[in-house]
Parts: sequence; structure tokens; C-alpha cells
Amino acid sequence: MPSRKHRQLFTVSCPPLRGSLHVEWGCPDGQLGPELLVDPGFLGSGAWTTYLKEPDGASFSFTGNGVAVDTAVDDDETPWHVQLTQPVSLDQGGATESFYSLCIQASSIQAGKIQFAVDADGALNFAVAGGGVRAQMSLAGDGRLRDHCFSFSLGPSEFVYQGRVALDLGAVKDVEVCHASLKRCRSRPSVAGIMPVRRCYLAPLSEGLGCTLLDRQTGANFQRNRHGQETTGKRACLQEMRALAGNTFVYSIGHCEIWRCPSRAAVVEAATSYDSKDVFSELCEYDETAAGRRGIERRSPVYVQLWEWNFDDIAKECVNYLGPNGIDAVQVSPVTEHILGSEWYTKYQPVGFGLNSRSGSEAQFAQMIAKCRGAGVQVIVDVILNHIAAPCQAAIEAGGASVMPCKGWAGSAYGNRRINSQDGWKGPELFHNRQEIDGNRLGNCPVEEPSFTCPQSEPPGDCTRCDFKGLPDWNTGLQPTRDILTKHLTELHDLGVTMLRLDAASYVSVEDLAVIINQLPWDLVYQEWWGGIPLEERTVAVGHYRDQKYGLKITNALGVGDVKYMPELLNISHGIDGISPERAVYPLTFHDQRTFEADRFIPTFKNGLEFHQQQKFMLAWPSAVAVRLFGGFTFTNMDAGPPGNCGNGQCQPFPVYMFNDAEPRCMPTPTESPLATSYEGWVCEHRWEGVAGLVAFRKACRGQPITQTWSESTVPSVGLGHFAFRAGGDCFAALVRGDNTRWPNYWGDLGPWRLAGLAPGLPPGRYCDMASLTTLRCWDRRSCPREVVIGSDGSVITGTVPNGDLMAIYAGGRLDDTAEPFVCNPEDVDENELSKATAHMIGQAALFLLLMSCLYEG
Repeated sequence: MPSRKHRQLFTVSCPPLRGSLHVEWGCPDGQLGPELLVDPGFLGSGAWTTYLKEPDGASFSFTGNGVAVDTAVDDDETPWHVQLTQPVSLDQGGATESFYSLCIQASSIQAGKIQFAVDADGALNFAVAGGGVRAQMSLAGDGRLRDHCFSFSLGPSEFVYQGRVALDLGAVKDVEVCHASLKRCRSRPSVAGIMPVRRCYLAPLSEGLGCTLLDRQTGANFQRNRHGQETTGKRACLQEMRALAGNTFVYSIGHCEIWRCPSRAAVVEAATSYDSKDVFSELCEYDETAAGRRGIERRSPVYVQLWEWNFDDIAKECVNYLGPNGIDAVQVSPVTEHILGSEWYTKYQPVGFGLNSRSGSEAQFAQMIAKCRGAGVQVIVDVILNHIAAPCQAAIEAGGASVMPCKGWAGSAYGNRRINSQDGWKGPELFHNRQEIDGNRLGNCPVEEPSFTCPQSEPPGDCTRCDFKGLPDWNTGLQPTRDILTKHLTELHDLGVTMLRLDAASYVSVEDLAVIINQLPWDLVYQEWWGGIPLEERTVAVGHYRDQKYGLKITNALGVGDVKYMPELLNISHGIDGISPERAVYPLTFHDQRTFEADRFIPTFKNGLEFHQQQKFMLAWPSAVAVRLFGGFTFTNMDAGPPGNCGNGQCQPFPVYMFNDAEPRCMPTPTESPLATSYEGWVCEHRWEGVAGLVAFRKACRGQPITQTWSESTVPSVGLGHFAFRAGGDCFAALVRGDNTRWPNYWGDLGPWRLAGLAPGLPPGRYCDMASLTTLRCWDRRSCPREVVIGSDGSVITGTVPNGDLMAIYAGGRLDDTAEPFVCNPEDVDENELSKATAHMIGQAALFLLLMSCLYEG
């Protein structure tokens, strides 16, 4: 039973409503109808009915100027335990759809959320009108008025919709509702896309340097949420920014600053504070390359896709390897419930939005996110906003019957264009179909293969309306569908997910994606992309691109092309023409690039050492911005899922960390090409020798200009198939083209390259060949698997590049000669920081940049 403190209600002080609450709905001029609610200002006419689950659950005060609701302390703060309702009868448009918007204006003196919608009352189990989800509005607890809308469509139908407006107020104390408004738009609203607000990675802003501080707020709504994450607070800060017409916000736990800046240059100029706060802005790009105070720090993002790893293993990998070695984020496979089956693609056929998959439960997912973020590793989720699972055979045989005979991984029912989610039943009306063409609600135009075109769509050629590979296509132009998908993203964001990979992004319209994803502030959004120059509006409104052509260029240079042209082929500046490096995420390989066997045209682990040299070069070459590594598994057919026990369609993958192993069970680093091993299981390409060291090399050297190259055509003493480069003044790398015995060539085994006498331009000393270092965790910085010694004249004394391999040294990787004992207990390594070795290296680069900035400012 809830307890109640009997106290006087706070004073209602609602101002007169100025203008329309529906202004952002997009209803064309002159098409907005009259008010459909009785007593929209809560004058106390009796039009509104109060509902309390418990008799003493709340007090209502209708003062003729809004309504004040004083809610009791409830054990679970369920929103519908306290309600204001009003019955409504709505026209459903006859032969066409009808469009409605319900808007609420409210405030509170304690932070919390209210939710509201038009629903069908108890007669139809309170189903939300239009099939969407209830709108939620966050109140800051500062007494300021906020407004928010719930938009939906009805029909086409000749019948009148009988329902109610329901305001659920049980989850916030001391709420003041000033106005409610329900109106109809006589024509289809045109919803403009919402601009993304991206993380800038800059220092907090200071006043008087070009940007204007609009407001500074504190409150419980900016604190950590029940998952211990700050993401909900950032979202609340974003809502305040938009309410105050700002374009930039600065967030720290419990605090929110709203700014307006005229340009990105102004944001950078104002970024001078030393405080630890996060800056987000409409003016920044995803994966900004310039960070810190006035952008003097250089960012070099490195991500890794751990394909089909379970959540517990990913958590361990973040703590044991990814975090200590400077990996910025881990990409996980789709996390929602999916169809039964052992194949890899089962995870790309969602049956709902419950977070229970073969990778683990929602609790395990939340724990993984917390562990990874605690280790300094953000989480990228591969999200599916385009489609749901294809119907099982039983659903197909049922024809047009409204049944859901199929079962998902966690037991959820689904059918043909039907799912039974936690928000209720979702049916064919929310998916693209042929109803308007021939009355078939369960059929749709296909994306035809292999052309991947859509001649049967209406209008012809619009693949955003068709089923990709027979998967029912969400009608993302409908507000209820947008609400469902946005709610899913909001739940991920609350758990601490800060980055997204958008599966099948080209099959969703730019406007729809923008409205769905840009209601939240993200650190990164990038789209699955296969080729072609994207429209600028997609780049601006949605995000970056997965660009596989960059990796294919590396493979061509080191695995396919004639060795005599290798130096020219390795001069790679970008991937797909029309996508700049600043707007791309470059992988070498990924889950769609599977091959039956070794294939020199495709970067795959089956190519052995040749593939490894290619991923090393991707890390060492300084031209790209964001690169993505891969950690996958072996397979013997193109559909194979992760290694594990499979039965009755529920394939339970073997863990990577077996039992209580301190290290994962992975394939050893290959030593020849192609791969010559019968190993089956987890491959873990991202853990092969030298990857960790080259991540540190990349962090220091990316973005520096190529100042010198060495090859057969430029230096007489350099042999065929040898290539070296210096980036800036502190970074040097060299490689020897390998010999893949499956495809004989005229140059054969070129042997090792002994670098003695070559002058890379680095200070004298012993250097670690970073391309030989397995991990930086507990590295003593006194020895290295392979070392390079540079003499006082700047020339190499000892140093070798093995055949088919790469060597990389830089100023921050110089070895210490101290005799002081070194002790490292891996359990004592701080999970919240990079390893001391990585921090030391990056610190040297940062110190140099700081000195340069001081000279510049002086």
C-alpha cells in the first residue's frame, strides 16, 4: 500500500497557451483541425476523470488554471497507477487514413517522467491507437514547462474509433499539467528530419569566446540511471537543449549546460576548459579527428567486431585485452531475440525487441556494457531497423489467418508480418505491403537479386518500401513504427550503448532514419554500405559509412597485384569514391566476407600470414581515421554459425573463455600463407601477434604526413617487394611482400629484410618493433619480441623485417634500460584506464602537442 505525506498542494501557475503545441508536427498550413478535447486547460469542468490504483495514491487540484497532481510515494512508481483520462470518438478517415496528434504541456518540481497516449481503454486491453507505444516526456524537476506530442494515424475505416486520452502520472511527484491538446491534420503531416547531435570529444566550453551560454541546470534527471549509466542524463540534457533552441550541450554527472554556437570553428575556439565534461553539438561530426582543448589532440579511433561472442566473454575481453590495449569500442552482433537456428544469419532475423539472444540475457548484456565502459571501451550495437524475421513454414501455411505459430529464441510468438512484443501485438498494418495495390496485407514487393533493384515498388525503384531477402519491411514512415523503433534504441541507450551500426541502412529512407535515431545523442552512428556515392543528405542526417573498399585496396596491393607495383598500390588515401576518410569506418574483413577456402581477392583469415600482414598495414598506414578489426570463428560452409552445440534450433555457442581460463581459446598467429591448420573454433584475428602494439603505433602516428618512402624504384639499395615509410618525424614502418604458395608468382620467397644502414630519422636507442608486441598489458617496456637498434648517426644498427611481415617503430616505443625490478599483477591493472605503457606512449605525443599549442597561443 503506498504511503502518503499529507501536505498542501503546490500552487498551479500555468501561463496562457501561446501558439499551437502541434507546431513541430508538420501539418501543412491551413490543414490543422479544431480542438477535439473538452477542457484542454483543466478548468475543472468534469471532462477529465481521475483514476487511482490505490485510494490514497494521489491528490488532484483543478484550480481553473491547470491541474496539480500530488502523487504518493509508490513502491514501484508505475505510471498508470495515477491517471487523468477523457473519452474520445475519432473519425478513421473512411477510404483514407486520418492523422492525429496529442500534445501535453507540463512541469514538475521533482525530476521524473510522465507518459500519455490515446488508447482503446479496457475494451481492447488498452491497445495504443495506431499500434504504437505511449509517448514519454521527461520533466527536469525545475518547474519549467515542457511539451511533447504523441502522433498517430487511424484507418482507413468507416467506423468511429472509440477510445480515451490517458495521462499516466504515477512515476513523478508534484506534477503540474497545464494544457492538453488533441487535433487532426486534414492531410498527411510532413515530418522534417531531426538533426543529429554528436559527441565532439572537445574540452568543455568557456564563455566569451564565440559561443553563448543559454542556461546552466542541475537536477536528478541529469544523474546516473538505475543501470549506473550517465546516458539517460545526456538525453535529458539534449531535450533541454532543443527546448531552449540551442545547438550544443555540455554534460557532466548531475549538470547540463545549454549553448548556442555560430559554427564548428566557434565550438573549437571556445573549448578551453580543463573540466571533465562531455560536449555534444549539431555542429560536430561523428568520430571527430581533433579533440581536447581547442582541438589540439589527434583522435585515432580503433574498433573491433567480436562476431557472435557471448556477452560474458566480451566483458572479459574488454577488461583483459581491449581496454588495456587502447581499443575504443567493441561492436557486438544484434542483441534482440531472433529466430531459432544455428546459422549466423539467425541473429539478423529479429522476432521482437526483448534483449534475450544466444549471446546472453538482458542482465548479462547490461553487465557486459558496464564492464566494457569501465575499461574505457564503448559498445557498438548492430541494430536492425529495417525488418523483422521471415515467417516460419507454419505461418506461411496458415495463409491470411491472424496467427503466430512461430517461436523465437526466448519463446516469443511471431507469424507472417506479426510479432508479439512487450508492447503488445504488432501486425501487418505496421509493415509495407500490397494492401493498397491488390488488398494483400501479407505480401510486398521484393528487393530483386542479384541486381538489388526494386522494379515492382510503388513508385518503381524505391527499395525502402520492399522486402530485402524476404524479410518483412517495417513501414518506417508511420509514426507508430517510428515510436516502436525509437523506444528500442532508447532502451539500448539507457543501458549504456553509445554507438550504432545500422544494418541494411540503404533500405530505410533518410528522413525515417533521422527521425528515429536522432532523438538521442550518440558518440557514433555508421551505416552498412556496399558502394556508390551516397546522397549528402544521408551523410548529414544519418551518419558515417562502413566502407569495405579501403580494405580491398590493401588486399589488392599485398595479395593480388604485381609486386613491382606494390609501392604505388599501397599509397591508399580512401575507399569508395565520394566517401571521405573522415566519414568512413574502414574494416579489413567482416562477417559478410566469408569464403569456402583461401581466396587472395578476399581478406580472410584463411589466407594466413598474408591476411595478417594486411591487417597490420591497415593499422600502420596513417591515412584512414577510424578502422575496425575483427574477431571471428572458423567455418566450413557459408551459413555456419559460431562453434557450439546445436539442437532443436537452439545453438548454444562454446564460450571463448572456457571455464575459468585467464586467456581466451583462440587460433595461434599464422606463420605461412595460406593457412595450414586443421584448427576449428574461435579465430580472434584481433589478438594475433603485433595487433596490440600497432594500435599504440596508430594512436601516435595516424594523421601524420608521409615524409619519406623507401622502395626499389626510389632507393637503389632497397630490393624488390620491400617498402618502408616515415610518417611525420617520429614514426617508421617497413614491410616485405609475402609469398602465398597457393598462387605461385615469379618473385617467390623474398626472405627477411635486414635494415642495417637504413636511416629512418628517429633518435638513437633501442626500440620495440610494435608489430611484434602481443599485448601492452603488464609490458615492462624493457624488452620486446623483436627490437630495432638505431645508432647515434640515425641509422639502423640491428633490425629485421621477416618475410611476409611488417615492422613498426616510433619515438614513444623506445625501450628503457633501467635495472629496477618490474612487478605487475594483472589483477591490479586499472580497468578504467589504458595500461601504463599505452598511457605513457600517448602521453608523450600529448605533451608534444601541448607544447606546440603553448607556442601557438604565445
